[in-house]
Amino acid sequence: MLAPGIFQQVQMQCDKCGGQGSVIRRPCKVCAGSRVVKREEAHTLVVEKGMKKGARVVYENEADESPDWEAGDLVVTIMEKEAELDMGMSDEERVDGTFFRRKGRDLFWKEVLSLREAWMGEWSRNLTHMDGHVVQLGRKRGEVVQPGMVESVKGEGMPLWLGEDDHVEVGEFGNLIVEYVVVLPDQMEKGMGKEFHAVWEKWRRKNGVDLEKDMGRVKAKVRDEL
Repeated sequence: MLAPGIFQQVQMQCDKCGGQGSVIRRPCKVCAGSRVVKREEAHTLVVEKGMKKGARVVYENEADESPDWEAGDLVVTIMEKEAELDMGMSDEERVDGTFFRRKGRDLFWKEVLSLREAWMGEWSRNLTHMDGHVVQLGRKRGEVVQPGMVESVKGEGMPLWLGEDDHVEVGEFGNLIVEYVVVLPDQMEKGMGKEFHAVWEKWRRKNGVDLEKDMGRVKAKVRDEL
């Protein structure tokens, strides 16, 4: 009674039967009367080619079981591990493809070139893909690569996952997107600088290149203080 003439009624779950309405007089020594025994169970997880981050694999009726309810599903979410260099890897396992970055069905890679390679061409690179096959990059002599240039190598990305789209065909792949980074020397020797400047001026005059004019900049005027 809370106060004269005021009463409160509260319903609570029974501590002994847990709301079941009955109590097992002689509980099992294994389950202690819960009618359920906990144990580990192994399931085989098949990761299909091209499965993306966040994809779910469902095992029907493999969740917790009980005589009081129907077992639900066990849902496994696929995550991607960040690339890292494992010193315990063999030479066959240590491939460039380990460090590809993935976005959807495409793979991304940064290739570093020297100034000579970017300017004069005549270079080649062999990238070892995740499955061991080689993807060759390169330029012929005279083919220039601009800093930040992006190249798309068709069919060298991730295999398209069949569970992603009903219209995907077996054997389809995304692309490998290569971004070129050109490393410039920290300093240049005087003789080398003169030669480089002479070559640049010769090419500029031959092709009529004016950087300030082409970029729409106004030439700075020289002021005479006298």
